[in-house]
Amino acid sequence: MKFKFAFSAGLVLVTGMGLAFAGSAVPAQSSKTSVQQDAKTKEFKDILVKLVRQDEYLDEAIEILDTASGRPSQEDLAALGVSLKSIAKNLRHVSALNKAEFAAIQPGSDLSRYTNTILSYSRKVDRKSVQVGSLIAQLSAKNKKTAMRDAVSSKKGGKKARGKKLTEVLAEQRSMARLAADARALRGASRDLSATSKWLYIASK
Repeated sequence: MKFKFAFSAGLVLVTGMGLAFAGSAVPAQSSKTSVQQDAKTKEFKDILVKLVRQDEYLDEAIEILDTASGRPSQEDLAALGVSLKSIAKNLRHVSALNKAEFAAIQPGSDLSRYTNTILSYSRKVDRKSVQVGSLIAQLSAKNKKTAMRDAVSSKKGGKKARGKKLTEVLAEQRSMARLAADARALRGASRDLSATSKWLYIASK
């Protein structure tokens, strides 16, 4: 009888210890989940920071194109082209980050508010990329008209002047063509970004 009581007491003790350990495992699991959530939140915040920067760079490019008076120099066109290439590269990088997050994100998480903001900024960036392309097309048409006028006046000015002017005109046309190509590449990158941001948001809902 004593043995039976001792066995029962031991069973209660072991069971109690098991419950105690089970109880302590819940906060550990909860803590692990919280750490993972914090890590994901940081990743999404980093994506947002990158997007905000590209949005600001696009604002600068639009301001330069919108307020350009007269004919931009080849140096100005080259500098703008470098800026557009850099923005497109960064947008492609953000698209790659979106794809990586898409594979890991859990639906119904609190992260949907971040993915919604990412989608909003991506669409904003895409609209500005369209605006950049439109402004460059206008600038190209204006530049072409001016170049044709200069070529005609140079022809009247003599062979030497014509040779110099036509060389400049051709160089400017090549610069504009490169800038237009940069704008198309930017548009492609922004369109891809919008697509990956949309799917990331859908996956997080």
